[in-house]
Amino acid sequence: MTIDILNHLPDKYRQAAAETYYEAFRRKLHPIMRDDRKAIAALAADFDAERAIVALVDGEFAGIAGIKHDGRQLANLTWATMRQQFGIWGALWRFALLALLERKQEKGVLLMDGIAVRPEMRGKGVGTQLLEAVYAYAREAGFDAVRLDVVDTNPRARQLYERRGFIAEKTASYPFLQRVMGFSAVTTMTRPVNAQ
Repeated sequence: MTIDILNHLPDKYRQAAAETYYEAFRRKLHPIMRDDRKAIAALAADFDAERAIVALVDGEFAGIAGIKHDGRQLANLTWATMRQQFGIWGALWRFALLALLERKQEKGVLLMDGIAVRPEMRGKGVGTQLLEAVYAYAREAGFDAVRLDVVDTNPRARQLYERRGFIAEKTASYPFLQRVMGFSAVTTMTRPVNAQ
């Protein structure tokens, strides 16, 4: 098994990337998007190819990590695409709810904008390779640290991040989100670029 890493999202993998990303974050996104097919179409159309790190296994799409900096992020949904998929009113209220998920970027810190691995590729090192590629990107681009957020219902991801040198900084509780979005707390974790 050969894992190759790309620092961009080629067009031919947009659909697979959108499906994988949506599946990984469905519990969080579905209450807002409500229509899986339209949500995946919007993601596929609006992913920012230059804010993606992609893993290929033996030449096939295996996973994606999003990064956010300089005001750009992987899931860069536009008004035009959202209006096309959901209509004017549907796009308006979805944008209002998506704004609640927005995370502020700090100077000198690369924000990881989600990591998603195809189900059949999990447990084979793809997520670890993507995480290390994000870290390498941060180092090469001159960032001081990488920051990510992990929800309380994803302990395997948190364990991976801890094994890769990320340190929990703070946990915010959102008990009112448990029923709707399936999680009740988010932990912010960082890894300094100079860490080994």
